[in-house]
Amino acid sequence: MTSQYLTLSVSGINQTDEHPVMGYAKQNLLNKEKIMRKITKESSEAFVNIKHFKKSNSEIGCSFTPNWDDWKEGDEFLKYDAVSVFYLHRNQIVFMDESGQMPKNNNDHFRKEDKIFDSRKVKIDLCGWHTPTTRERINGVLDALGYFFKIAQRNHEQVLVRKRLVKNILEVQDILKLSDDSFDPDFAERVFNSKEFVSGTDLNAIKNF
Repeated sequence: MTSQYLTLSVSGINQTDEHPVMGYAKQNLLNKEKIMRKITKESSEAFVNIKHFKKSNSEIGCSFTPNWDDWKEGDEFLKYDAVSVFYLHRNQIVFMDESGQMPKNNNDHFRKEDKIFDSRKVKIDLCGWHTPTTRERINGVLDALGYFFKIAQRNHEQVLVRKRLVKNILEVQDILKLSDDSFDPDFAERVFNSKEFVSGTDLNAIKNF
């Protein structure tokens, strides 16, 4: 007897619209990916905006300190110092130390949402977890901070990948290998942009630059 929901093949069950179980599994996977992307977007925005956040396996811890000691009546800007930390499964995968200033708004108030950073130091660390989730969270932060490269896995190695067009036609992928889990994205950006850049170089092996 042949089931109306089952299609058999030599290798087993084909994934068809007639097989409801396979459809549910696929939809469940898509839902999980959608939730993961949503958490990445929300957590990355919270990290950059220095706001507390906690959902599922991701958490943002932060501190924001206005520098009132240097402010005097009539000043249009108020300086601040801030720290933002991204935790994934309680591992500190991204750390940011930032300082800048907040302009006075029309109501003579200073708001964190209007902050303008003057200096920013970022440190990224995979913490030994070379997983798709770890890379996605880090890539979310890299994108939110305005970096033009991503972290990926090639031949079981962690690498930084920059995509660019040659003569607006051919897409080329530039690679920086990561022999260590920790790296400075500002340093990586300078290496990518240097005239001496060679694709496939180990970023962590560069000492004098």
